[in-house]
Amino acid sequence: MAKRWPPPKKIQRLFDPPYWVRRWFMASEWRWLYRRFIGFFVRGWRGWAPHDTWGLDHYIARILADALPHLATNVHGYPPEFYPDGGLKSEYTREESDAAFDAWIKWLYDKAEWFDWYAKDDDGISDDRGWITPGMSKEEKHRRIEAHNAKMKEFYEVVLPDFIKHFGSLWD
Repeated sequence: MAKRWPPPKKIQRLFDPPYWVRRWFMASEWRWLYRRFIGFFVRGWRGWAPHDTWGLDHYIARILADALPHLATNVHGYPPEFYPDGGLKSEYTREESDAAFDAWIKWLYDKAEWFDWYAKDDDGISDDRGWITPGMSKEEKHRRIEAHNAKMKEFYEVVLPDFIKHFGSLWD
């Protein structure tokens, strides 16, 4: 009589649960899902969740990249520093006020683009998200790294100090 048990591997594979079922029942996945679920409510309560602190700089940059354009479309005022003379006069013409308002809107959109760039973590010269790949030549890698470093230097030395200068003006 032929051996019937255990069945051949070909038959056993028919009764194996699919990958998504095996993954669904993994404890680590449930812990991750639980942390994200609780984090959603904690973020609503505190404004941040514990898992946001892993990359807090990117989290804050993402918030600012989304909030600054919203502020630009719903803004009702602007800081006096955007007048041509820096807000030293007490009376301004309608044209001067409109120019200051437009400068403030432009400033908000400009900073939103910079924070969006920082949050996406791209190299600044291409649309590639994973911008250093194994098959790339050394010259191309070097060119992209240098471009990224130059853009980061501009971000830290020009954009952030200007943002900090007007940080108290981010009101509606």
